Order: sequence, then structure tokens, then C-alpha cells
Amino acid sequence: MRLSHRQCPVSLRKQPTLHVGLILLPGCHLWKALLYSGLPQYGQLGHGTDNEYNAKESSVKLTYEPQPRPRAIAAFSGKTVVKVACGTNHTVAVDSNGFVYTWGFGGYGRLGHREQKDEWQPRLVEVFQKHNVLPPNAIVSAGSVSSACTAGGGQLYMWGKMKNTGDDWMYPKPVMDLSGWNIRCMASGNMHHIVGADDSCISWGVAQNGELGYGPNGQKSSANPKKVDILEGMHVTSVGCGFGLSLIVVDRANVGDRLGQLEIYDGDTGAEVEKVEVQVTKKASASTNSRANKRKKTKDVSESESEEDDDDDEDESGDDENGGVEESKGRRGRKPANRGRGRGGKKATPEAKPSGRGRGRPKKTESSAQKAGGTSGRGKRGRPRK
Repeated sequence: MRLSHRQCPVSLRKQPTLHVGLILLPGCHLWKALLYSGLPQYGQLGHGTDNEYNAKESSVKLTYEPQPRPRAIAAFSGKTVVKVACGTNHTVAVDSNGFVYTWGFGGYGRLGHREQKDEWQPRLVEVFQKHNVLPPNAIVSAGSVSSACTAGGGQLYMWGKMKNTGDDWMYPKPVMDLSGWNIRCMASGNMHHIVGADDSCISWGVAQNGELGYGPNGQKSSANPKKVDILEGMHVTSVGCGFGLSLIVVDRANVGDRLGQLEIYDGDTGAEVEKVEVQVTKKASASTNSRANKRKKTKDVSESESEEDDDDDEDESGDDENGGVEESKGRRGRKPANRGRGRGGKKATPEAKPSGRGRGRPKKTESSAQKAGGTSGRGKRGRPRK
């Protein structure tokens, strides 16, 4: 039987996540069922399995078969689920008796069971039993690594990873800073939270992109709940959080002309920012021109030096072609180049260095005639005897 949206209204709450939960409200034939679809990697679908299998028979790589169509959770058979919230990989649900159930990824204690164990099926949170069950107007919220709900008297409880440093809340603990506030709505993002209470909007958590709403000159993160001053006195009816952003809905009937006084960001950065950009551009252009001039001067100097080197090489090549081996004047310690020598050119023979030490005349050698005559080199000058 095919049902239209009028015959079967559906309530949906979701975070940026890989699974979706649906509650079928009264008016449907399956009005007690909680349906889930998506990725079952950590058991967040509540079907009792993670659908894990090997990608190939010969491979150890694991993959998870998604659930493409909504499927009822057997653990809620006979129960009426009235509220549900989805985190990144975990789920929080409340039945008509005010009992709270969580399942999925158990890291950082986001399931509230005093342990970091994954739960593949809905598990009852022990704190919310007997005299501490949730009232019908309770608020339920699930962030990426935390969970929250309001219990008896409107007291807000939270559990999971609250901040980057310190211990995680492994079980639900009351947020005493918000005791006595009439909390109407709440939403949690990655690690930040937004609450609409009384005539105020309150936010806190770890944020980097201004999602807490404290303004451009305000603090980015806050460990404790803090009012959003620009929305003080406004009646917040609904809030929503995503990854790095927040959405706040206020009632126009109680704000008067205050909405018109809020700043509207339409992409115009303002005249002051433009002036700064112009100054920065001018400085950048001046530095660019100076660098260009320096490169030009360096290039001219290098070209002039290369021309001088070419002239010197031409002079040396001319000496080599003429058979000279002497060095050019004014250039000490430079070896003569062997370029320019054609075919048949004679190679210059190096002069023999004297073997004696110091300065003076080289040692004389005896001629063949002296050796034959037996005369020594110290005789008188003149013709040899006949």
C-alpha cells in the first residue's frame, strides 16, 4: 500500500552524518516503528550488525554494505519512539515512557554507558530511569562527539567529548551553568552547542569560524555557556548546527524593530578594508618594481662581465693560433687555453725547470768533445789543442 505525505507524516532530525532516522507518527499503519537507513559501519543503524565483509576473497580489506532503504529496528518492537537525534556515527532516541536509548560508535563516551564500546542495538541509558525519566517536552540533541537532553525540571544533561583538553564525560552529567533556565530548543555541531532559553540565545564549545555568534571581535571558543549579546531579549524558537555554522530562528512578534538594526552581510567588506587593500597593493607593486629593477641591474652587470670575458677569450685564442704560450698581461694565474689550434698545430713543449735550489746559473754539462779529450770544463777559453 502506497501512502502519501498527508496520510503518513514523517518527523526527521539529522546531523551531517552517514545515517538517517525516521519516526512514523500516528496516522500510519506502522506508527510504532523507527526506521533507519545509511552506513552501518559502527552499528549506528541499530540492526544488530555492521554488515562488514571482505572486499575480495583474496584481500583483507574490509568494507561495509550500506542499507539503502529504511528498515525498522527490531529492538523497538512494542515501544513508541517519540524523539530521535543523529550524530555523526551514533543515535539518541527517547520512547513514550521517557527512557533514553543510544547506540552506534562509543568513542569518547558519547553513548553514556560509562565505556567506549560500540553498540549495534539500542541500549538503555541507566541514568534516565525511575524518577529521572524525560518529560514529554524534553529536548534531545546529538553532535559529532557528544549527546544531550533535558530531564526532570528542565535540567540539561550532556555526555561525550566536551572540549579538546581534559577528561571526557563517560556518562550523563548535569550542566549546572544552565540550571533554572527554560530551555526550549538545542542543537549541537561538531564541538559547539546552541541553546534557546527564555529570551536569550546561549552558545559555547570549540569553534573556529564564528559559529558561536560572539561577533568579529569576540572570542572564538568558550568552555562555559555564554549569552549571544546581539540576540539578547529575542525569543529564539529554533536552532540548528552544522560543521562550522549555526542557524538561529527568532520570533518577529517580540523583537520589534531590532531585526532591522542587525548587520546584514551582503559580501561588501567596507571602505576601510578597501583602503587597506589599496595600501597593501601599492606596497606590493612598489616592492615588485624594486625587485624588477634589481634583476635588471644584475642582468646588465652579468652581460657586461660576459662581454669582457669574451674579449679576453678572443685575445687568448689569437695567441694560441700564433703558437704563443705566454700569458696575457694583467691576468695572473690563468692557464693558456688550447682552443683555436687547427690540424697539424705544434704543441708547445714546456721548458725544463732547473734542478738546483735558489737563484743562480744552471749547472753546466760536459760536451762530447770535452769527454773525449779528457779536459774539464774549467780550462781556459780558446781553441782546443791539436
